[in-house]
Amino acid sequence: MKKANVAIDGFAGSGKTTVAVELARQLELVYLDTGLMYRAVALECLREGLNVDSDMLLADLVERIDLKMEVVARPHPTCRMIVNNEDVTDELHDPRVNALVPRVASCSAVRRELVARQQAFAQRGGVVMVGRDIASVVLPDAEVKIFLAADLTERARRRALELSAKGKHLTQLEVETELSHRDKVDSERADSPLICVQDARQIDTTGRTVDEIVGEIAGWVRCGSV
Repeated sequence: MKKANVAIDGFAGSGKTTVAVELARQLELVYLDTGLMYRAVALECLREGLNVDSDMLLADLVERIDLKMEVVARPHPTCRMIVNNEDVTDELHDPRVNALVPRVASCSAVRRELVARQQAFAQRGGVVMVGRDIASVVLPDAEVKIFLAADLTERARRRALELSAKGKHLTQLEVETELSHRDKVDSERADSPLICVQDARQIDTTGRTVDEIVGEIAGWVRCGSV
């Protein structure tokens, strides 16, 4: 029997990655963070010195780069991006990449190409897919749809800790400003804006443990729907 697909959308820092990885681990599903795909394109723009304000140049780039997703379910769910045969995953959260991602992700040509790849990937079933347009655009027929939210201050605290662990130190205010800008761009872009679809279950992760949240979602997955 084909396993259920789980679509997880939400604001940056709301806990999408942490929740998705643990959910995939517990249920032995495959985890794919679609945001890393957009970051990989943004990184390549940075490396080539590409003008990200040009939709034509972005469209050309996303067609010619060799972007692969390497994912495994066991023993721990992982998702790595390979660009032109190079594993670039560890470079994808560089502040310079962060600055380019909103613009890259708002390009319709980039979104069309990457969404098509994401949909093809999910045909296997049993995928926990994370992003900002998964339930609304990529997997509108997903058996389980989740939208995660959290207080901006809490999201900034989490993101600052993540960055610090990777050797990138930003102040709480700097991270809040970056997240607030990303929220605005993601929610207001014309192509595939960040929304909570009507049939998704919304969860506020502020002050809640990962185990609590994953336990709830796992129960819905086992039932086959929200």
